[in-house]
Amino acid sequence: MVLVERHLFALIDNDPGNEEPFARIPGNSAFLVHQDSLVVASDLEDQLARVRVEIWDAAPDGPAGDGFRAIGEVASVSFESGRIQLVNLMREPAGDEYALTSPGPYRVRVWAGPQEEDAQELEAYRFFERFVIQLSL
Repeated sequence: MVLVERHLFALIDNDPGNEEPFARIPGNSAFLVHQDSLVVASDLEDQLARVRVEIWDAAPDGPAGDGFRAIGEVASVSFESGRIQLVNLMREPAGDEYALTSPGPYRVRVWAGPQEEDAQELEAYRFFERFVIQLSL
């Protein structure tokens, strides 16, 4: 899960010297590629989003399941250190670090699922979205 605040979360290169990923932000239901990062803007302003990162050797099909839609256009991104991490707006890590086989460039596609009600976290965030970030060589 990734804490989404002000609609935003990112997938960044774990090199501590990389640029600020949130220097430029996309509009809602879109993503924006920077050097060593990918910033995603959700429809919901604040939520605990469920995000899955998939790394493929070839162009993948869309995610299995109902209601996923592609957001934005396919783009290209490189991650120089080969180690990537999901982060929230404050750049706090969310989940495990991913190791890539090469720095890239990778083709990236982002998918968003429909809003769902969260029976577990009703005190803070009533709804959440699911995202799938697909990286392919």
